[in-house]
Amino acid sequence: MKINNSIKAIIIDKTKLLVNECKAEDGSIFYTLPGGKQRPDELMLDALKRETKEETGYSVEPKSLLFIREGFTEERHRIEFMFICDIVSEFEKDALKYDSDQIGTKWISIDNIIHEPLDPAELRGIIKRHFLGKPNSIYLGEMK
Repeated sequence: MKINNSIKAIIIDKTKLLVNECKAEDGSIFYTLPGGKQRPDELMLDALKRETKEETGYSVEPKSLLFIREGFTEERHRIEFMFICDIVSEFEKDALKYDSDQIGTKWISIDNIIHEPLDPAELRGIIKRHFLGKPNSIYLGEMK
C-alpha cells in the first residue's frame, strides 16, 4: 500500500472560504479545499503553493498547520495536511491547471458552510468552529 501526502489550503477572507468547485460524474456540484499531492522531491509548503496556484490562480503564503486528516482506499493511505494561508498576489489566469473534475473556484460563506457541499462533510463544522475561535483538535483522524 502506498502512502500519499496531500497538502490543502484553508484561505479565509473576512467571512468567506475559497474552495474548488467540482462536478461529479452524476452532474452534482461539490467543493473541495485547494491543494493536492506532494511530489517525492518536493517540500510540503512548496507543494501547497504550487497546487494552490494551479487550482485557484492565487499565490499563497502558508501561516500555520491547522489540521491533519487521513484515510484509506484499497491501494493507498492518504494523509492530508491543511494549512491556514494568506493570498499574497493577484489572481493569475495563466497559472490555472484544473484537476479533471474541477470546473472553477468559488468563495463560500462560512456563516452558511454547514449547508454547502464541502467534501468531506465533517470539515464544514470544523472550519466553522475554527472561524468562531472555538478549539478543535489538530488531528482529525479518518473522514470518509
